[in-house]
Amino acid sequence: MVANFFLSLINLIKFISLDIKKKEFVFYSESRFYRDYYVDLILHLKKISQNNIILITSDKDDINFFKDNIRCYYIKNYFFLSIFFRILNSKFMIMTLTDLGMHLQKSKLCKYYVYYFHAIASTHKIYTNSAFKNYDIILSNGEYQSKELRLAEEKLNFPKKEIINSGYFFLDNIKKKADLKSKKKRNILFAPSWNYNKENLFDDYSIQIISNLLSKDFIVTLRPHPEHYKRSKNTIYKIKKKFFNNKNFSLDESISNLKSLEKSEILITDCSAIVFEFVLIFKRPIIYIDYQDKIHNSDLNKISIKTIDEEFKNIFGNKLNIKNLKSLSYMCENLINKNNISAELVDSFAKKYMSNLNNTASYAANYLVNKSKNI
Repeated sequence: MVANFFLSLINLIKFISLDIKKKEFVFYSESRFYRDYYVDLILHLKKISQNNIILITSDKDDINFFKDNIRCYYIKNYFFLSIFFRILNSKFMIMTLTDLGMHLQKSKLCKYYVYYFHAIASTHKIYTNSAFKNYDIILSNGEYQSKELRLAEEKLNFPKKEIINSGYFFLDNIKKKADLKSKKKRNILFAPSWNYNKENLFDDYSIQIISNLLSKDFIVTLRPHPEHYKRSKNTIYKIKKKFFNNKNFSLDESISNLKSLEKSEILITDCSAIVFEFVLIFKRPIIYIDYQDKIHNSDLNKISIKTIDEEFKNIFGNKLNIKNLKSLSYMCENLINKNNISAELVDSFAKKYMSNLNNTASYAANYLVNKSKNI
């Protein structure tokens, strides 16, 4: 605590002391778990700009990762982080933190606040109604998000913002690194979503689901959402205690989900957006366990557009009601014995919904640099 206090203070002073010209593109990251979502954008910006890029991070691991590429400053203490946000003086602040202005305030000295997505999901169901309200520029995954955001502006009387269909950085990032041949027999990835609801799949059924699969000789990897480590510590503890000595169980606590995706034959979730990467890259089957619907937008009824999540689930999902949980292992056996999902079907979906496939970070970086020249 004391170390974080002084480190945060020192780094805040260092940032304030920097020449304003060196604060052109400022990124903020609250955790290493979000690194793969923005790293390509930083690297492309570095190629085509004057390297006036700064990362403010609340995770020391980011410092080691980026130390040879860009200026990094560690600010974790909330008091100093709040000061940083209030006095930020830059052209662009780029981040994936929703509900800007609720916990961390906007600075009047920053010209543009830019949001990029860390999921392919639609914008009007799993996010709060004001999640993107206070951003000036949205780097959307595709036209579907643009339509949703424009409708929200119209129906909820939100200020208009710039929306750039740049594409989904993370999809490109892991696609170029993925080993499509490393699948291992009978490996199952269980990746429940984070949900604000008191009743949720992770807390209520994880142990039962894992036990069910292990009893049928499946090899199970559990990958919790980053928020589970903050808000469901007791469940994490119980899972570790129960399955620690089981050689067929592993808890994936790594920064990247790539290794778990690569080795798994099937993905099980309730509504995690990890399904998109699993299908769009690896073309392997998914099982949706229907439990608590994830709705965080109180104005959902005003935005009458079918979500991409529902569309995806209808096309690619194998659905299992929570009441039929005993049938889970049987469903897994059936899916393992079937062929992978049609490449033609997957590619058709990707082209329909994702902008600038294989070129997302370059497209966004060029847009930001050109915009900066006109400020």
